[in-house]
Order: sequence, then C-alpha cells, then structure tokens
Amino acid sequence: MAIPSDALSSFVRVALAQGALATLHRAWPPEADQVDEEAWNDTERALAVALFALAARASPSLRASIEAPALDVVRRTGAAWRGDGWEDVLALLAAARAASGDEASTFARWAVSATWRADGGPDSTLSAWLTAADFLPRSEAEALVQQAIERALSSAKPGQALARLATADELGQNQALAILRAAVSLPPTSRANALAPLLPVLPDEERARAVSMSFDVFFADHDEGAERHDIDACTAALLPFLGLAELSRLLDEALPPPSALAVRFAELGAPERALGIIRERCGSGIFAARPLLCAAATEGGRSLSQAARDAVASVDPPWAAAGLVCDHAAEAIQVLGLEAAVEIAEGGGGGGSEAARIMALSALCLAAPERSRAALAARATAAYLDDRGTEGLESVVRCAPWMSLTTAARLFSVSLGDAAEDVTLVSTLSRWGGVEQLAPLIARVGGDDALAAVASVLPEALRWKARGKTD
Repeated sequence: MAIPSDALSSFVRVALAQGALATLHRAWPPEADQVDEEAWNDTERALAVALFALAARASPSLRASIEAPALDVVRRTGAAWRGDGWEDVLALLAAARAASGDEASTFARWAVSATWRADGGPDSTLSAWLTAADFLPRSEAEALVQQAIERALSSAKPGQALARLATADELGQNQALAILRAAVSLPPTSRANALAPLLPVLPDEERARAVSMSFDVFFADHDEGAERHDIDACTAALLPFLGLAELSRLLDEALPPPSALAVRFAELGAPERALGIIRERCGSGIFAARPLLCAAATEGGRSLSQAARDAVASVDPPWAAAGLVCDHAAEAIQVLGLEAAVEIAEGGGGGGSEAARIMALSALCLAAPERSRAALAARATAAYLDDRGTEGLESVVRCAPWMSLTTAARLFSVSLGDAAEDVTLVSTLSRWGGVEQLAPLIARVGGDDALAAVASVLPEALRWKARGKTD
C-alpha cells in the first residue's frame, strides 16, 4: 500500500525547516556581528532543480504542472544566479528543455553566459554551448556552434578540446559534421582524438572516412611536440568498426590496449586469438579477468566461459572482484550466472566499507532479469542501510522501481536531510541526499500523488529564505 501523500509532504516540510535552521545558523553564527546573506545563495536554483527532478518521474499529464513553478522560479531569478557556474548551466539547460519557444531560447542564452563562471571558464564547458544551440533560432545556433569549434581549435590541445565538445547531450548530426570538418585539418594525433567520440554518430560515408583516418594514426610517426594520442579512447571508439584483418595489423604493428583488442577478436569469432592476447599481454588477476569476462559474454567468445569463470574466481581482494561485477554486471550474469555473481557482490564488503558490495548489488539489480530485481533491490538497500557512511546511495536509488513500498519509504526517510555531509536548505532540495537525488524513491512510494504532494511543499523554501534574511 502506498504511503499517504499528506504524511510524505509533512515529512518533507519538516526537512525543509531543519535545512533552513541549519542555514540560518551558518548565516549568523554566535560569534558573528552581522548576517552572512550568501549562506542563502542558490536556494532558487536548488528549488528549480528539485522540481525538475520530480517532474521527470511524473506521468505526462502531471509533468507540466510540476514544471510550471520551476519555470516561474527560473524566469524570475535565473538571469541573476551567481553560484557554481556549471550547476547554473545544468539547471538552466533543464529549464530550456521544459520551456518552449522564445523562453527556451532565453534560458539557453543564460546557460551559455553561465559557462563563463564555471571553473576553467567556457573552454571547460563548451559542450554546453552545443546543447544550448538546440534551443536557439537556426542562424544563432549555427553561429554559436562555430564559435565553440573555433575556441576548441585555438586551445593547446585542439583534438581533445573538440572531443570534449562532441560529448554534448544529444549531439546532432549537423553538429557532428561541423566538428568533423574542423578536425580534418588538424595534425594526425589531434585529428584522431577529435574523431573518436564522433564515430558512432556520423553518417555511414563520413564514418568510413573517419575510421580510415583514425586507423592510420596508429602506424604514423608523430612529431615530438604533437598532441598526445589518446590511445585508450581512440582504440575503444575505433574497434567496433574494424574487422579481423585490421585487428591483426594493430596487434602486429601497433601497441593498442590489449584488453579491448582481445574482446573484439572474440566478438568476431576468434576466441583463440583473444585468449592468446590476454595470456601474453594482460597479466593476471583482475587484468586478465576483466577482458576474459567481457570476451566470454560475446556471441563469438562463448568457448571462453570456463576460462573467464576461473579468472574471476582468482581475483583478490574480494572488493576488487565485486568491483568487476559492478562494472560488468550484465556480462557477469551471463557468464558466471546470477547466483555466482550475487555471491561475489556480497563478498565485496570489508576493509571498513561496504561500498563495493552495495554498488555491485545495485548494478546486478539493474542488469538482472525482471523476476530477480525485487530481491536484488532489497539486498542492495539492506547493505546500504547497514553502512550509510558509504558512497552507495546514488547506486541504491537507481533500484527504486523494484523496491517494496516500505523499503523505499525507509530509505527516503533516513536519507533526506541526513545523507548530506553538510545539511542546509540547498542540500535538502538538491545535491547528495536531497529531493533531487531521492525523486525516484518518492515516485516509488506514492506515484503521481506523492510527486505532486512533495512538489507543492517545496516552494516553502523561498519563504524560509525570505524569513531568514529579514529576521
């Protein structure tokens, strides 16, 4: 049975009051002569972010009504935000997604302006410019994308700068092609670095050209002062587009990461080659277990399953084996079996922390067959509740859809206003252990009714701020 919405909203109201009291204490400590009003900074942004998080988990019929007060907050205050630049950027882009027309464009422009206040300035957040461009009129968007590309090209490592640009959320094909055109004129290593994240999103003809250029870099002589070739990233991006002949040449003439190369050999039906590479070049312990597990999970590498099971069994300490299961949960279930994977995850505790155990169980919950997820969610939550000092909260919350209502309610009640290292009004709304992070639990506890009830209470944060600055 769902938790009554009025009880949930009352609990949140109390948490907001406690957060406001802690903020007031910070703003006016006993030894101070005057109020530090900066303690209340970011309240509006945190409120908007929390509301957007609730709206994202609401049904389509409810979503707009939860987004409305968030958009109103951004509309009235967003242009004046002066907190952490990157957090401002993310919140303003969320507002742009929820808005439409000219208002979405306005919020996107504010997001671009906020990048100048981020750590490292706009050059460290240029991908946000491409995301913002999606909400701008066409000519303005094209100019912004071109400006971002020019800034990337002027950096000391233009290939890496263009690669970061290509990590923009929902990178459009036109944007990818614009980055491709800019990358082609760069020196070989810079060009390869820039092309790596583009390969999955380019049209077939352009991708074939980019794959060829990226492949050739592995065999070219590099100038001493050239940008370093990011071999790991370039190999990972390139391998899905290579066949056995190209893999053999890489193995014989270049020095790509052997683990990734072995997995691709297995994937293409050459498990013996994969096993040979792992035994000759990957060492032992987890360095061999990881590629063997991934190789055995491919269609062409099934014959490696026993070798993978033996390698995983040899991994020590136990938390390292649990970390392997966490990183490759789907492969672990397929190759080891769910029962064995759970046993490894459960053995990952110790060393003063349960983090490896909690994160591995949570990952298995997300990867397991539907019928097993409720039991795994219960295991992961119980492990977290036994040791709430870990970093496992984020992982456990992802299991919310499969928790019992009682478990979800308990996790919410012990986390809101308590999980954060430094409780304030802002941390109660957003950040670690705030409403933003715990929104999936609210949705699980009471669905749309719970989401609407909590959303109706959150604007009280602004009243607490007003009272705190005047008292």
